[in-house]
Amino acid sequence: MAEKPHAPGTGRTDTGPTGAEQKNADNLRESGGGQAKPSVTPQKAAPEHGSSHPARVQGASADRPSAGERDQKATAEDHAQPGQFGVHGVQTKRDWPCLTLAEVQSVLAHYPSAPSAPSAPSAPSAVRIVWHSMRPFSAAARVLVSQPDAVAEGDNTAHTFSQIAEHDVSLSQPEAAFILKRHHASLRTVAALEEEHAFMRHLAAKDVPVCLPVATRSGHTALAQGEWTYELFPPAPGQDDYRDVMSWKPYHSTAHARAAGQALGRLHLAASDYAAPSRGEGTVPAPQRQGTKTQAENTSGKDDFSQGMAVPAGRPLTSSMNALGQSDLLPALRQWVKEHPGLAEQLAPHTWEDDVQAVLTPFHAVLRPLLPHIRSCWGHGDWHGSNLFWQNPEETKTEAKVSCILDFGMAERTCVPFDLAVAIERSMIDWLDLSRSHGVVAYAQLEAFLQGYHATHPLGAVEWAQLVAFLPLVHVEFALSEVAYFGTLLQDHASADVAYADYLLGHARWFAGPEGQALLDWLTRYAAHVSPAIDAAASSASEHRPHA
Repeated sequence: MAEKPHAPGTGRTDTGPTGAEQKNADNLRESGGGQAKPSVTPQKAAPEHGSSHPARVQGASADRPSAGERDQKATAEDHAQPGQFGVHGVQTKRDWPCLTLAEVQSVLAHYPSAPSAPSAPSAPSAVRIVWHSMRPFSAAARVLVSQPDAVAEGDNTAHTFSQIAEHDVSLSQPEAAFILKRHHASLRTVAALEEEHAFMRHLAAKDVPVCLPVATRSGHTALAQGEWTYELFPPAPGQDDYRDVMSWKPYHSTAHARAAGQALGRLHLAASDYAAPSRGEGTVPAPQRQGTKTQAENTSGKDDFSQGMAVPAGRPLTSSMNALGQSDLLPALRQWVKEHPGLAEQLAPHTWEDDVQAVLTPFHAVLRPLLPHIRSCWGHGDWHGSNLFWQNPEETKTEAKVSCILDFGMAERTCVPFDLAVAIERSMIDWLDLSRSHGVVAYAQLEAFLQGYHATHPLGAVEWAQLVAFLPLVHVEFALSEVAYFGTLLQDHASADVAYADYLLGHARWFAGPEGQALLDWLTRYAAHVSPAIDAAASSASEHRPHA
């Protein structure tokens, strides 16, 4: 299978520079003078700048330049943009232009006590961009906010947004660090982002470690300006150990895999009573909703995905199961495709219905008898190492611990087995190196991950069977959404074709092959070991599972 140009899960909100990116982006800041509004047209970036001194951003130094000198250097670099993570590592082409200093200042004006732009060009700037994210799907930057007088005097006292929230420290205090993230409005509106934020608040109230967004003066946690939508975050606690790691790669260790499993189990326990409906409910055109119930309108006491309910449109680029959860996959996908702008046009060159029938429907036949037993709940939707922050063993006195959970951009109302399957698909199979003859599946990490999860949130026999059945299909709706994203919004038809052929179909075909079958068999045996009641159902499902 060919490699994908963009891996799912790379659109997270990054929270600060470390490692190689720190060295390459420390002094990359942009001047607001004469900056035009960022264009929606994808832009090609210049190569990254060389390294400079972290102390100039992070603390006092004997040779620290003045704020004016820093801003003069930023002006000279105002057209430089870092690259973006792509299939072969860092690529120069960016899907979305970097945030500009003028743009950041305009956005910050909507937050309490945010400093305004300096009145004179020679005045030291109260806002500095010190790092740009290299993840696709959006643009994000780490920004330092300082009092102009304090910058000029070399006062480096730092205040994080946690301190601001807890101690009422003004944004205009020296060196307040935060992350600003920008989305195109066709991908995320204010309402769409606040769906994610509401879920995050629910988790935070149950002591799940998440980074909550900062509210504007109006009380909203997202802001619309022109064709863009913004959200602002404090820096996450802990270490970003996966900053330089591409998506689709395993964890650094079995200890990290086990800790990640434990953390996901805690998230699912906390999410079990979150009652919000599927994302984007109400966006389905009225004629398609007549005479049926949506998941949110079902009054039976449980969400039965197999009773012919209307297929919710959902949001683009989320890990959803709105069509997968219906008893007849192809009719459900036909409706779901029509509800996503541009997707039908992008699929027109392909024999997509025939492909679904040949490649996906056999796997769905295994899932179908398990659908009536699904208990829906919200899930993270993009669980892998680079969406987690970590505490060092020296701090925890244990092997590993997740200190913060990031990026709920793909979160959706699905179910526990589906979200667990997403986590396995994201990290336990090296999709970017399927050419290897063996070792593509990280079995030791998979076992550690499941051990950590099971110790925190044990699954029943039916849930294990659902997990195994979902795994070859868990990517389907996100892959189709990527086809529309690349082909319609970015006009990148080559990437849209790869998303269709190598992601949508290629992943399912891999599961029908010998390595994929071996993984599904391994999961079935593991489930039988921890939940013996699964034996009969698992044996029946295995007999009917499609093979290459």
